[in-house]
Amino acid sequence: MENPIYVVTQSRDVSGYLPEHWQTYETINSLRNGRKKLRNNKPAMVVLCIGSDDDIHLGQEIARYVREGMANRDTRIVLLHDPAQQLDEVAWLEEFQINACLTADPARHQFNRSVLNRELDTFSYIENNYRQHDAETEMLVCITRFSRADENITTLLSTFAETLAKLCHAACHFEIYIEMESRYRVRNRDTSQKHLAEQMQAIVANGQLPACLSQAIAEQKPQINLLQDNGEIDALLARVETSVGSYLTFPIVVYNRVICLLFFLIPEAEMARVSMKQINIINKAAEQLTVLLERKQAESSLKKQYTRLKDTLLELKSTKQALAHNEKLASIGRMAAGIAHEINNPLSFVISNFTSMDSYLDNIIKLQEMQSELLTSIDIQQDQKATALKQHLAEFEEQAGIEFILEDIRAIVADSFNGLQRVKNIITDLSSFSHNYEGQKEKIDISVVLSDTLKMLRYDLADKVTVKQDIRFDKAFYSNAGLMEQVLINLIKNALQALVDAGTETPEIAIGAEESADGLKLTVRDNGPGMTEAVKAKIYDPFFTTKGVGEGTGLGLSVVYNIVQRLGGKIECESQLGQFTRFTLTFPLAQPEEE
Repeated sequence: MENPIYVVTQSRDVSGYLPEHWQTYETINSLRNGRKKLRNNKPAMVVLCIGSDDDIHLGQEIARYVREGMANRDTRIVLLHDPAQQLDEVAWLEEFQINACLTADPARHQFNRSVLNRELDTFSYIENNYRQHDAETEMLVCITRFSRADENITTLLSTFAETLAKLCHAACHFEIYIEMESRYRVRNRDTSQKHLAEQMQAIVANGQLPACLSQAIAEQKPQINLLQDNGEIDALLARVETSVGSYLTFPIVVYNRVICLLFFLIPEAEMARVSMKQINIINKAAEQLTVLLERKQAESSLKKQYTRLKDTLLELKSTKQALAHNEKLASIGRMAAGIAHEINNPLSFVISNFTSMDSYLDNIIKLQEMQSELLTSIDIQQDQKATALKQHLAEFEEQAGIEFILEDIRAIVADSFNGLQRVKNIITDLSSFSHNYEGQKEKIDISVVLSDTLKMLRYDLADKVTVKQDIRFDKAFYSNAGLMEQVLINLIKNALQALVDAGTETPEIAIGAEESADGLKLTVRDNGPGMTEAVKAKIYDPFFTTKGVGEGTGLGLSVVYNIVQRLGGKIECESQLGQFTRFTLTFPLAQPEEE
């Protein structure tokens, strides 16, 4: 029993104390037994039947335990004493806080019944107020939890529905979700009411809602009405265990659209307990819930928009950097095309003339040899004129430094040729910016490409650096062998120059190739001086170099970047100052589509 009635007495027979057929009760005849029972249940009433001194002592101890030991002010304590037993009723009222003092006289049984029932009604009223207050508090707390909870809306609405069911003393309740026009889904977390939920689903399955539900959707406000006898939900009412007297329909509205209906069936016996205060609380709850759900949906929408905006900004930033670099390359390309056109023609003419110049030098040397022979012949004939000519030529040869000129002229020609060849190499690098074609792709072997590259660089590398290879890629892939060789040459030369300039004690270049998730991963690493972050940020900029004037063009890595982009690859640079620099190139393995 939720709130039992206890009769406290030492006597086995209490028929003379209580009205006949009054209420069901339990007897307490000892303090120990009484405390145990009182601890386990909150009693609605404790009747102290006093007929002896032992009853007085037991009654006082029980009353004191209820009021002080349990701090219970709600349980009704009624003193019912034998007329022959004289008691100080005022002392009992003040000290033990009993609620009524009655005389166990058969003539007063009707009056005693009335008083006892009134006290029970008082206890019920107090308990109902407590329950009502708890239900109201729980509902308001539930709404507040909406603003902080991370659960989805369905879970939150189920919790709210259960709380509201307690507030309005509902026999059963349902969540009816409006998934789309004329389509509804019924839900109830209480497994004991599964059969009722299935019946409700059958009622709304045809898309036609009962009037008690459609009215709530039309007005978008909670509806509390007497149940209409129109037969629309008779099949459901027939399966409810209690007699239903009214219903509550609570629409969940978000941005002027009903997304869910909370439907409650209130038993006829509980209708008197649903007051205007509850109706006002329900209406306020509806307003707060609408505001919170709209805010939650707005926050969700804002979060999604923020995520999309963040991704878009990152994409725009990446695109901006790529466009800026491409624009820079395009500008350099246009400039390079003009430079190449203006310089290439005279340069080709000058280079082609070196063959003739070499022939001219042979003739000059031959002429000088013939002059020497002539002078020798003249000297033999002892001709006076020849003697003067010989003297004149000897003086001229000494004055003009012919011997020095003949020794130095080939060195001058060699230096000029090297200088012109350097100009030609610069123009070749510049021209790579103006070429938009990728070059014909074919199936190549990276180990063969690397071997050919190292053969071309064998005189440059010589004994200056140790080259280590770690080739763990034995597949053929589609690329341009010539462009791949140019990339490797530039990277290896760049590493070699850094090692030589830094004077690294044991210079080493490590070249590796392996398959990764993105394709072929190619690495070139040196143990040189490394780079600062400021230098690393500019290494792909055309004409940027850390070398002195005349020692570097600043185009090597720019050419590498341009070629890698054309081949559909990616290039990354890692460097630690004073430790190493590593370039990682990634190329796709897929065969290009045939046009």
